[in-house]
Amino acid sequence: MEETRVLTRRRTEILGLVVHQYIDTAAPVSSRALVSRHGLSISTATIRNELAKLEEDGYIAQPHTSAGRVPLDRGYRLYVEELMAEEPIGVDEQRTIEHQFHQAPAHLEEWLSLAAHVLATAVSNVAVITRPTNRVAQLRQVQLVHLHDETALLVAVMDDGRVQQRMVLLSRSEDQDGLTARAMRLNARIANAEAATVRAVAEELTDEDDRRLAEVAAELIDEHRVAGETYLEGLRSALEQPEFASAERMLDAVRHLQAYELLRALPTPEELRPGATRVMIGSENSDDWMHEWSVVTSSFGDYNGSLGTIAVLGPTRMRYGYTIPRVRYVASLVTALLQGMSR
Repeated sequence: MEETRVLTRRRTEILGLVVHQYIDTAAPVSSRALVSRHGLSISTATIRNELAKLEEDGYIAQPHTSAGRVPLDRGYRLYVEELMAEEPIGVDEQRTIEHQFHQAPAHLEEWLSLAAHVLATAVSNVAVITRPTNRVAQLRQVQLVHLHDETALLVAVMDDGRVQQRMVLLSRSEDQDGLTARAMRLNARIANAEAATVRAVAEELTDEDDRRLAEVAAELIDEHRVAGETYLEGLRSALEQPEFASAERMLDAVRHLQAYELLRALPTPEELRPGATRVMIGSENSDDWMHEWSVVTSSFGDYNGSLGTIAVLGPTRMRYGYTIPRVRYVASLVTALLQGMSR
């Protein structure tokens, strides 16, 4: 792949047409289809040559030898940064959205739930909103309870007194006295720590079971933070798209598209520039399961510094130009409502 080769103007325009048409049709794009659909004045042979160059440079791919081309992550990235035209929210659409919010009770939970519903309906993809917070959940201590054979119950007591628990399979059987001693060793390292610190400690532990228990404790801290703080809508709309026509892909998506999994995949509000949107495409996402998904995120908050995340997730064949301004608008609307409530 020639990383340094600069795209010609014509090649760039053809890439934009390929991405736009594939987003619209979900079908591989051929040179003949480009010419007929867009009324291009150049020959199909010339288009084929340009498509071959774009494929060499890693912007598009040909799924089958007889098929047209589909965009790759690199092609989508160039499209979003340089070629895409945003589809702004019209006055009527703004009024409709604002009317829904003003009809809802003036409670944070109602607004966040409504925001997720409104956004998911508008973009026909998954919308996720996290409750704004200015505190980080911490673990007070862990307790281990012997169940049977190699199975133990890990009980994580959080700093607010609430409890999370999970069964853990250990590498060997251990009686209650042994588990109590193990819990004491772990607490000496991870008590009063947040999830990131517990994960860092887990990487340092040499005992296999200690490491596994610390990793589970970190997951429970995250789950505790998510519980009651995440609003998710639009899963059905996302799964109705062609990418999930097979039962296997649909079940895989359902397995991952849960609040806890999603929260781990999203940037934190502090990582986002206020008032701006961030787009992560396919392999740009840190989690492997997200490599066929794109995420558009923004943040919102009140005057007290509490921040939340608003995001839309969908296949990489997402209507970026339509989605981005709507994520930005809903984030700004929720911010205005929260700031008005905190005055």
